[in-house]
Amino acid sequence: MVQDDGDAYDHHEVLWQYPKLTLTWMLSLTNSYGFDLQGDPQPRTRLGVYFHGANGTLYADYLGASRLVPEGDGERPAPPKSIPPSPGQEREWLDCIRSRQQPSCSVFHHVKVDVPIVLSVLSLKLGRSLRFDPATETIVGDPEAARRAIPEYRAPWKFPKEYM
Repeated sequence: MVQDDGDAYDHHEVLWQYPKLTLTWMLSLTNSYGFDLQGDPQPRTRLGVYFHGANGTLYADYLGASRLVPEGDGERPAPPKSIPPSPGQEREWLDCIRSRQQPSCSVFHHVKVDVPIVLSVLSLKLGRSLRFDPATETIVGDPEAARRAIPEYRAPWKFPKEYM
């Protein structure tokens, strides 16, 4: 385990069950050796993500590189990019403030990823599964989990009641 002041686990595995999909997610913050499917031991940024599917694995990093490794014989084309490249987080943020446009990766994209991850950390801390209703944005049937899902702020700040 990495000794730091973070509140997220260094290794995390989650099984999410959606109505028509079961999704496994894994995270390891120990090191990045071999994460790029090359095993290149040279020090460099290797942060990225694997998407494992029945027909292959897609690796993509935060520098714009991607690689598709097909399962079995044959080549498969990489899926089309669905989000345009960003000019950089800070530049895009300033441009969006001026233009009142949404950024390429807006909060509406991130909430779909962030909420399940935050709920999985809460589930791990509680030692039990949680049920979440996306329509009402509430934890179902677990008052303790619902209470613990509300952030605790240091005084004098308070969590806004309209979000409870």
